[in-house]
Amino acid sequence: MESNLYELTTKKDEKAIEKVINLFAPKIKKTLLQTDTQIREDLEQELHLKLIHIVKRYDPEDIVGFWEFYEMFRQKIS
Repeated sequence: MESNLYELTTKKDEKAIEKVINLFAPKIKKTLLQTDTQIREDLEQELHLKLIHIVKRYDPEDIVGFWEFYEMFRQKIS
């Protein structure tokens, strides 16, 4: 059964992280076409490492809701 991105990022196991990387791989490869060919492979590896780091740190409980964000923004500009 195919999992959605939310389910994969909350599992945090190796197979789930691999699936997340595979989901982002086409976008990463397409974006890397804009870079120098000599550093493309290194950048791809760095992006994969960054993606792994982000997935491992992701905690949906830490995300603020819209109204909480609105209040924080309002207080900041006041």
